[in-house]
Amino acid sequence: MNRLLVQKGIGVAALFLVLSFRCPTLAFAANPEVALQFAKKGTVVIELFPKQAPKTVAHILALVRQKFYNGIKVHRVEPGFVVQLGDPETKGLPPSEFAAHAIGTHGSGTTVPLEAGLPNNKGTVGLARTQDPNSGDSQFYFNLSNNNFLDGKYCVFGKVVRGMNVVEHLQIGDTLTSAVVLPEEKPHKAASKTHPPKK
Repeated sequence: MNRLLVQKGIGVAALFLVLSFRCPTLAFAANPEVALQFAKKGTVVIELFPKQAPKTVAHILALVRQKFYNGIKVHRVEPGFVVQLGDPETKGLPPSEFAAHAIGTHGSGTTVPLEAGLPNNKGTVGLARTQDPNSGDSQFYFNLSNNNFLDGKYCVFGKVVRGMNVVEHLQIGDTLTSAVVLPEEKPHKAASKTHPPKK
């Protein structure tokens, strides 16, 4: 009797493993991914880290689903350091007027607490903020190099998994035409300005 139960148990376990491989939903859920389409530049796909930065990722995904980022322009580019965007006041505004409109100081109006657990390595995506550690909102930055002096001070909530070459060619004024959450079952292919501190 005991031997029969053991054999049945082994059979069920083997069946579960087979189904896990064939049905991704039965296995570990993949991290969410967001595709960013930049006009005349290309697509950047970022993988988000909900386990390490749950509140930040939930906030960013909510903004993406609301189409908050559609039409927003890149407002900061520092070669070898960061590319930053996420200020809604850049929509429809030429770069020549960014300074007059205090671009870099606006957001969605909802902030999230600091979740600074991951390193600011090249290709990662971090949440910009003011001097207040808990002021992160809609603005984010791409790390163009290993900016580890930012570790513990800024929340890294994702990384570029495709299109880093696009990121490296972004310029001030480039437009993010759309940001969409990719299907989870689809695996990826290989008033103060909010900004990381200057080098």
